[in-house]
Amino acid sequence: MKTAVYLVSLIYFVFYAPSLNATPIYRYTDKNGVVHYTSKKPSPNAKPAKLPPINRGDIKLTKRKLISCSSHGGIDCSAGPDRDGSVICRDGFTRASARYRFSCNSPKLEIADISDPGENGEFSVFVRNKKSVAASKPAVFYKPLTGKEVKLKGPSTIEPFGMAEFTYKPNNPEKAPKKKATLAELNITCANCP
Repeated sequence: MKTAVYLVSLIYFVFYAPSLNATPIYRYTDKNGVVHYTSKKPSPNAKPAKLPPINRGDIKLTKRKLISCSSHGGIDCSAGPDRDGSVICRDGFTRASARYRFSCNSPKLEIADISDPGENGEFSVFVRNKKSVAASKPAVFYKPLTGKEVKLKGPSTIEPFGMAEFTYKPNNPEKAPKKKATLAELNITCANCP
């Protein structure tokens, strides 16, 4: 007996419950002649609206795999952009998805190492260029937490994938820092950096 009750309940919910959740949409025209649609019956003369059925379409999207130059020797920025604006890899591969404009227009500089200060407070900062674009007019600035910002002496360019040394020589060795400079006290810029 209980099984029959469950079966009848199941059939009811499968066939009739979806229609209970559907809210009717009413159409009416106000005194100014403007047509309105609403889910609440505003007046007795409002009639259910005749709307087209809503169809659900199933669209299958294909997953696109982006191809990089990592297995082709890296990006060759010296080769220029491909016809479609993408990069050309070092082995000549041209179907990489990276855009030349974003990959090859600017270097990426980072501090690789900071030396300990010498007896007179002199120290070196080693900067690495991680991109295949030369960095023009690179500059390293040192600003101790209690002093003025000073530009370190170094080269005028950093070659692609190259390393450069910038040195700090204090004007007054007596006031020179005795501890190693931190990344928070250093700033790197260049003319073609983003």
